[in-house]
Amino acid sequence: MMRACLIAFGMIGLLIAPMSVNAQATDYKYKPRSVFGAGDKRVKADSQVYPWTAIGRFNRAGRGHCSASVVAPRIVVTSAHCLVHKASGTFMAPDKLHFVAGADRGEYIFHSIAAEIHPAPKFDPIARPTLKTIVHDWALIVLEEDPSPTTGILKPAPYNDDVFWKLREKNTVFTQAGYSGDRGQVLTAHPKCLMLGFRKAPKVLEHGCQTVPGDSGSPIVYSTNGKDYKLAAVHSANSGKGLVGTGFAVPSSTFIGTLNKLKKTIK
Repeated sequence: MMRACLIAFGMIGLLIAPMSVNAQATDYKYKPRSVFGAGDKRVKADSQVYPWTAIGRFNRAGRGHCSASVVAPRIVVTSAHCLVHKASGTFMAPDKLHFVAGADRGEYIFHSIAAEIHPAPKFDPIARPTLKTIVHDWALIVLEEDPSPTTGILKPAPYNDDVFWKLREKNTVFTQAGYSGDRGQVLTAHPKCLMLGFRKAPKVLEHGCQTVPGDSGSPIVYSTNGKDYKLAAVHSANSGKGLVGTGFAVPSSTFIGTLNKLKKTIK
C-alpha cells in the first residue's frame, strides 16, 4: 500500500464554522477497522451516482493505490507522487497504471489503463514532501478509453484565497471523497469538510478532511446549487500520522492552464 506523504511542521490556518451537509452520500454500512475509531466522520458515497462516479481508484500494478478524478474526456487528475516507483525514484510506465471508476467491493462501471502521464513540470520524484514541493504534486493522466460518457466530469474551478473567502461567506459545503486505504474497496466521503485557508507562500490549501494513504489524489469538491459539483483541490499530503495534523491540497487553479492545453491535443 502506497503511503500518503507526511510533513512535520507547525500548523497555521483559519477555522470556519461548521456547514450543513448537501453531499449525496449514504450511511456507512461496510465498516472494517478505521484508523479514526469512533471519531470517523467518513460515510459511504454511492460510487454509481454522480458526482461520485467521476472519482476512481488509481491502481498502481500491485503497488497500492491512490484516488483520481475525471476532469475532461480521457483525462483524470491525481497526485504526481502516485506515479512514482519508490524503489527506483522514477515514474511508472503508463500501462502499469489503471483507473477504475464506480469501484465497490469488486464491481465497477469503468476501467482503463493510462496512455500518457503528465506530471507537473517542476515535480521532483525524489524530493521529500514540503509545502514547496506540494504545490507541484499534481499530474494529469490521459487514459486509453474515455470515461466521461459513463462517469461524468468534475470540472476544475479556479480556487484561490479570494474565492475561499467568498465561498466561506456563503457557507459553501465542501466534501472530500476517495478510496481511503483502510476502506479501499469502497468510496468514502467526508461531508462538511473544513477548508482552513491558504498558506501564503506557496499557495497550498490547508484542510481538515479525514484522509489516509489511498486518499492521495482525491478531490475536494463543492456545489453552490446541490447538483453542479466543481473540483476545488486535489489532496496531496498530511502533516502528521493518524489523527494528528491537517491535510494539504493543490488548488485546481494550479493545473487548469495545463489541462486546457492538454485537452486540445486529445482526439
